[in-house]
Amino acid sequence: MGIDLTGLRALNFANRVYKFNFRKTATLGRHEIHFWKQEFDTVRKGFGFEYDQSLAVGSFCEPLLKKLGAEDITSIDASGFEGASLVHDFNLPVPETLHNQFDAFLDFGSIEHIFNVAQVIDNIVKLVKPGGQVLIATNANGFPSHGLFQYSPEFFYSVFSERNGFRNTCVFLVNTSRPKLWHLIEQPARLKRRNQLPFASQMSLVVLSTKVSCADKLHVVQSDYDDTWARFDTGNWTRWNPEHISTWKKVLHGVVNPYAYKMASQLALAFEVRQQYRADRILLDPDNVDPARFKRDGSSRAGSEAYGAAVEAH
Repeated sequence: MGIDLTGLRALNFANRVYKFNFRKTATLGRHEIHFWKQEFDTVRKGFGFEYDQSLAVGSFCEPLLKKLGAEDITSIDASGFEGASLVHDFNLPVPETLHNQFDAFLDFGSIEHIFNVAQVIDNIVKLVKPGGQVLIATNANGFPSHGLFQYSPEFFYSVFSERNGFRNTCVFLVNTSRPKLWHLIEQPARLKRRNQLPFASQMSLVVLSTKVSCADKLHVVQSDYDDTWARFDTGNWTRWNPEHISTWKKVLHGVVNPYAYKMASQLALAFEVRQQYRADRILLDPDNVDPARFKRDGSSRAGSEAYGAAVEAH
């Protein structure tokens, strides 16, 4: 776990666009510096401070966070092997004395290593005070042996939702081999369908959100089920009917080898998913987004012009 170039750019984005208050910060794990000086130089303008040896590769992140305004930094880890200031297993509830205490919660690669996912999220929600903010960078795709889990944008949009006391949630995908441009992912609840991600390459997730209130209990439902259940409850619901299968599909099923059909169907579906993804996403350069024009709600529907220096819509 550590702050690489994507993590550094995420901190820059959090500071410049989301206006994070780092005064009292909690980190999940004690993060090392993994970015090089040359990489820092590419985003230095956004930070407003110069590189020095406290930011050298292998150093811990406290000096960097202090340069961002942190006065009190609590690093939480299940072991003291890296000198965490609080030894606590995140599989278990955090002490009540830490509830609503932190202005910022940061994780650059720990969440995927912890088994009790629901407890991890509950701990994060409990640690951050109303008005505080969350920044998480984790794996999305292509890291099957790295940790216990790989996460989806849907997971974080469902967790850091208004019903759980959060607003301004945005989820980005970052291609690890082409990290310059970030993919802003549309909220599935807005699309009224699942947001399919057609990637064979390694992708990371960057998540930002703001806590606005304390929920009595977390309530997390995948958004397409949430929408389906709501339509069912209001009577605006049409059950799938096998009679609606088109005639040509019925004929095809009778004459085509099922394995060949499934292979062709998967190829067609993969093409459709790629095309839909290109229509839904928006590519942007996070280092040059205009903070005054950025919509911090996971919505890309307004087009690239809504983000200032966004690069392209497809």
